[in-house]
Amino acid sequence: MELARPILSVIYREERILMEFLRELPVQELSQAFVLQSIQKYYSKEMGEGLLKIFLSLKGLMKKENLLDFKLWAINKEKNFSPKGKRLLNIDPGYVDESHLVLSSSKKRGGRLYLGKGVYAEIEYLFLYGRFRPLYWTYADYREENVKAFFEKVRKGFLQELKTAKHWGKFQFVSFTENKIHETSQAWGVISEKEPKA
Repeated sequence: MELARPILSVIYREERILMEFLRELPVQELSQAFVLQSIQKYYSKEMGEGLLKIFLSLKGLMKKENLLDFKLWAINKEKNFSPKGKRLLNIDPGYVDESHLVLSSSKKRGGRLYLGKGVYAEIEYLFLYGRFRPLYWTYADYREENVKAFFEKVRKGFLQELKTAKHWGKFQFVSFTENKIHETSQAWGVISEKEPKA
């Protein structure tokens, strides 16, 4: 059983819209809002000027193979926040484990592996010599020291929860369907392969 901490990055312009979205989530850790020049030019054409970006982790642990479902959930959420076909939120899901930060994407490029249904996975960090290290293709915003420090904190919390789950035999499990995040209490090693219905 391969488990990880689910994470999200969210690009937004209006705090009211962000708060509406966050109210639906079981948030564990939430970063400060970043003004990142690397996102302005690409996303402002669709989303407007003055964009901000936050990073967060969700409570509980997910199976790594559920990254595909996590991305499909995020795509559906973006559509819900897209009046007149223009997104008010850009939502990128992924996970943190002992050794990596992995993001999902609907865009194909060289360093990405295909998961199915138009979704790809890409490693953004490797954990080496006590730090998360970016790779050749890592996005500019993930190279920021404050962003790396945030995800190192997320990793530390994940490792502690994993240790506790193994010791006590129970943990909070998170799974995804197109319209919903599902949270259940699970016994260690007894996760049902049957996914919840939408």
